[in-house]
Amino acid sequence: MAMRENLITFFAVWIVVSAIFSPSVEIFLTVALIGILITLELGEFYLSRDVKDSLKLSAYFLLVIFAGIVARKVYEVLKT
Repeated sequence: MAMRENLITFFAVWIVVSAIFSPSVEIFLTVALIGILITLELGEFYLSRDVKDSLKLSAYFLLVIFAGIVARKVYEVLKT
């Protein structure tokens, strides 16, 4: 139980710190995606199936947003 609580605390602190220090929403969403992926990797054996499924759904959602951000940035570079 202690490892699960540590992972949840890590993720919460990660999100709060990234929200405070991110200069833009795009960077915040990218850092949040990184935090979710780290939490999923470290918590593979310690988190319940429901928590992992919720984190995976969030990761998929953020991956789609990340792909949109990258596509927009590529378009901006090619446009100039």
